[in-house]
Amino acid sequence: MVEIAPVCRDDLAILPKPLSKLLGGIGPIVLVYKISQCIHVVDIKTMRTYEIDKKHFWKYRFGAACGRDRMTEYVVINIENMDNDLNHSRAAVRNKFR
Repeated sequence: MVEIAPVCRDDLAILPKPLSKLLGGIGPIVLVYKISQCIHVVDIKTMRTYEIDKKHFWKYRFGAACGRDRMTEYVVINIENMDNDLNHSRAAVRNKFR
């Protein structure tokens, strides 16, 4: 028997408070952007990326609050760059979430 994590790529999730504190006090609302051996999430406010390993996921279980099918696609017309202090993850270095 295999149990699969109930989150998928592009899901909006709400982290439990203990897990949020364990990851450095990030905001509770995150976007799952990649699933591999870890669950890769990005904080929607600071755009910092974090990895949640299987040990921490199964200890502090969380599910998707909203899936890709319930989100709305839109086009961004204008962008103003802000000098946020981004962490040096691979996604931040490539400006993936800018």
